[in-house]
Amino acid sequence: MVSVKSIIAISISIAGVLAVNVANIANCPALPARATPAKDVTDLRIDDINIIGALGDSIMAGFAMNGLDYEGGGILNLSLVSEYRGNSYAIGGDTGAITLANFVKKYNPNVKGASVLSHIVSYCGGNNCKAPLSLYRPLKDNLNAGQSGATAMNLDYELDYLIPRMKAYILSTSYKNDWKMVTIQIGSNDQCASCNPEMQSYTTADAYGKYVEDAILRIKAEIPKVVINLLGTFKVSGVFPLSANNADYCIKNGLLENTKECSCSGSAADLTKMDNLSDAYNAKLAALANKYKGVAGATFAVMYSPAPIDLGSFPINALSNVDCFHPSKKGHQWFAKTFWNQLFKTKSLKPPVISFEENLNLYCPTSDDRLPTTNA
Repeated sequence: MVSVKSIIAISISIAGVLAVNVANIANCPALPARATPAKDVTDLRIDDINIIGALGDSIMAGFAMNGLDYEGGGILNLSLVSEYRGNSYAIGGDTGAITLANFVKKYNPNVKGASVLSHIVSYCGGNNCKAPLSLYRPLKDNLNAGQSGATAMNLDYELDYLIPRMKAYILSTSYKNDWKMVTIQIGSNDQCASCNPEMQSYTTADAYGKYVEDAILRIKAEIPKVVINLLGTFKVSGVFPLSANNADYCIKNGLLENTKECSCSGSAADLTKMDNLSDAYNAKLAALANKYKGVAGATFAVMYSPAPIDLGSFPINALSNVDCFHPSKKGHQWFAKTFWNQLFKTKSLKPPVISFEENLNLYCPTSDDRLPTTNA
């Protein structure tokens, strides 16, 4: 007769092997403690990550995700000009927020770096990104260096904040010894700016690739024991037909309207140009991930998750009604789930198209899962 103790032991063993999908990350089984630390960057489990950071644009900053509340003041509501960094899909750390950072926290409660709460927007993009680093609010931003308006050429500016903040935020010994993950997603503003004569030379595929590679090399040189979670660009052009078909939802505030925020919105030819650039950017990102992939014995790697997102599949309320350009909180939550699930898929299993799924389940990693730093 099998004892209760034996049944429990078998159940725990099976839980460490079988994949589980759940509606809430809290329902995922705990990972058994590691017997030995990760031997190198190819052996990382999600619970090995102790510090998280992020680079990006207004999406990373959580701009306008709460939309406008008519009862709270209409277009004068502060939500028109606020960033909700605590709910940023990649690095938000507010209690109960559905974010990559909080998913990591499920497996490592001591993870540091998530941004919290909200504040008035800070804008720093393109050739105008020369403002002082005082634009950041370190106690809220923490290691979220994303800036509204940012293009790839501004990644170096963001690293001017991220690296010193990371060093100051944690003990020096932790900075040297703890495993870190820095998520980068950039390129939406680059696509839109490509029709601006003053920005065209900065937004070509070659220029974009160089800016991203320069950021990768700086992280490699200045941040020890780090994996870069490089996320692909999506085709921004998809927001325009979606919002055009839902005009009543999109508030006409005279300033923050998607056609005014994107200089390429005016013609079919320009929208096609944006789509082609997105494809070219992603080719650069994939090549960089392959160039800097994890190898045995190394403590640095770049891993890549494509973002072939079909914006046409989105419900309109996945976009903020502030401008029908930025994702709403619902959109951020879906992005968080989507990119979390991508973290545990090999290249051959990553989908060629990602459509919106209202009740998308979350993957529960097992003790056998490793971060895909080899890009296999």
